[in-house]
Amino acid sequence: MIHTLDAYGGTTQLRGKSTGWFHLEKLNGRRWFITPEGNAFFPVSLSHLYTGNSQSTVRKLYNGDKDAWIENWFRQMQSLGFNCALAGATSQCRDPKGYVDVEKVEALFRRESFPYAAGLFLIPHPNELPKGQERPDIFAAAYQEWVEALVADVCSRYVNDPMMMGYYYGFGTFIRPGSWIDAIPSLDNEAPEQENIRKMAVHLYRMAHDAIRRHDPNHLIFGPYVKEQSFDLETWKALTPYVDMFSPQHFNRNISFAEQSAATGRSVLVSDEESGHIFETARQNPRSVTSEHKGRIYSLLLDRHLRDSNVCGINFCATLYDLDDGPLMDMAGMMEGLYDWDGNPKPGLVDAVRDANKEIYGRATVLCGSALDELDEKLCRTRDEVHEHIR
Repeated sequence: MIHTLDAYGGTTQLRGKSTGWFHLEKLNGRRWFITPEGNAFFPVSLSHLYTGNSQSTVRKLYNGDKDAWIENWFRQMQSLGFNCALAGATSQCRDPKGYVDVEKVEALFRRESFPYAAGLFLIPHPNELPKGQERPDIFAAAYQEWVEALVADVCSRYVNDPMMMGYYYGFGTFIRPGSWIDAIPSLDNEAPEQENIRKMAVHLYRMAHDAIRRHDPNHLIFGPYVKEQSFDLETWKALTPYVDMFSPQHFNRNISFAEQSAATGRSVLVSDEESGHIFETARQNPRSVTSEHKGRIYSLLLDRHLRDSNVCGINFCATLYDLDDGPLMDMAGMMEGLYDWDGNPKPGLVDAVRDANKEIYGRATVLCGSALDELDEKLCRTRDEVHEHIR
């Protein structure tokens, strides 16, 4: 079937309700994003399209012309078949000093009818904290007042924008929670860690949800993009009233999206899926993970998620070009781009991404059912082979 697309990128071959806003519906056995025009939409995105960690690349390739950088990278990203920006113009953890002109990027998104999410950054990523500083006491009155003011300001910018899909709260909120728990006086640091995490998560999610809904009744709430191991099933269930979907970061052979969806009645937005660059030993020897490896993993992951009825979208943890600055470079020498520092497409990766992204609706409308286990096994077996290669 040839899928014609509406102004937002949704397929006109599968209709839902037309509400004027992005929302979620279950159609033909899976949960879909529905565009403001009422058509099914499956978002496929890069997590880190624009980043302040690319400043020297902008100087080298564009003579420091940020406008040319924004336009050119957008065209490249579109040509690869990505259809939205689920992490918005940038994320706080990738642009702590505000290098990216968010207003210009969002104006480009609106001009080009490119759906996007809005960042409502409630908690800094632990990697961005100054040494010795911990995340805030979310139970303190001063923090709750700050959240109310932040939500009012952010929502005022997006409440009338139908191209904006929903709000997300940033990446990595609950990574390494031990010292954070210890720093909050109202928590019992002798209690089981997941019990404290549940108290924290429910409080944060509820506080943000209620504040957003006071200012914006229509846009979706994605919540934080959390590591898949951050919450147990009981915590996900407790968070159900405060988000429109759940947003774990990665596919994991030990954690079931189907189980999460069945227990909560919510779909899964895979919010920061590893695209082949992070493996067991990649931080010690990242250059041994080849672009061909990444292309294979990307294709398998996308196919797996498109055919899973519990998944409503996917955000791939990658930048467009390799990073040349920032905490990941300092810590591990990570290379995350689809193109290298000089703007050259990585062999075996860029073509694999482009080819895989051509078939989004063709595959998303044909679900695997019980055969999904076979895709999972193939994906895990391929990952294991790569792990063996880089040891």
